[in-house]
Amino acid sequence: MSQYNYVLEISYDGSHYNGSQYQPNKRTVESDLKKHLIYFFKDIENLIFAGRTDAGVHAVGQYVNFISTYKLDTNLVLLHINKHSKYIKIIKLFIDKKQFHARKSAKKREYVYLFSTEQLPVYLSNYISYMDCAVDKVLFQECLNMIIGKHDFLVFQKTGSNVLTTVREIYQAKIDEFQYKVLTDSNKSIMLSKITLQGNAFLYRMVRNIIGAIYMIASSNNKLSPSEFKKLLLQKKRIFNFKPAPSSGLYLNKIWY
Repeated sequence: MSQYNYVLEISYDGSHYNGSQYQPNKRTVESDLKKHLIYFFKDIENLIFAGRTDAGVHAVGQYVNFISTYKLDTNLVLLHINKHSKYIKIIKLFIDKKQFHARKSAKKREYVYLFSTEQLPVYLSNYISYMDCAVDKVLFQECLNMIIGKHDFLVFQKTGSNVLTTVREIYQAKIDEFQYKVLTDSNKSIMLSKITLQGNAFLYRMVRNIIGAIYMIASSNNKLSPSEFKKLLLQKKRIFNFKPAPSSGLYLNKIWY
């Protein structure tokens, strides 16, 4: 019997989910997506995600693949699911080579993090993180520059994660600013900060931990220097306590194959 490797590019609103990965008795991206797919593909066993996202984290271009013996019109499946799925939308659905693996075949991933130090309208609270202290963007970028290249990011992964290696390579790390026009008041705008990280792969919660640690250094209520951040990379242990940045501002933005 022939088997077909279906590949999806999806976007989702993570504020409605307890993360992407299946968890018993919890609403996740995987459980919702599988519920829609199994209507067409009765033999689905596993959904393979390119990257795991936490509760509240969004995706603009997440990739998923699964194996099925059913050969169906992918356009009809896409249209049907997008009509009935409120918080997950399929951008692309196609059949690829059997060896394609959403996670292992990925060459590069990009995460984007949005935050503001100004009070946000309530309708943005799930999509942009609010930071309560002003940030020195020069210091922030100085720390981001330190993670570019190949490093052991052990200290920035979630405790208890099981991976073969904690070494990852970062290709790009930058912070930019732009004005956001408030929808309900055309005369008002908010200054937003956008952090972009590109790398070959990321450890679980690595992005949020890196941003949380740098925020402690670059925010106005701290006196830590960038050298303290560099020690984290070199010593492989937490030399000061930091919290992960809130999940609401994080987006899995793009994946390259």
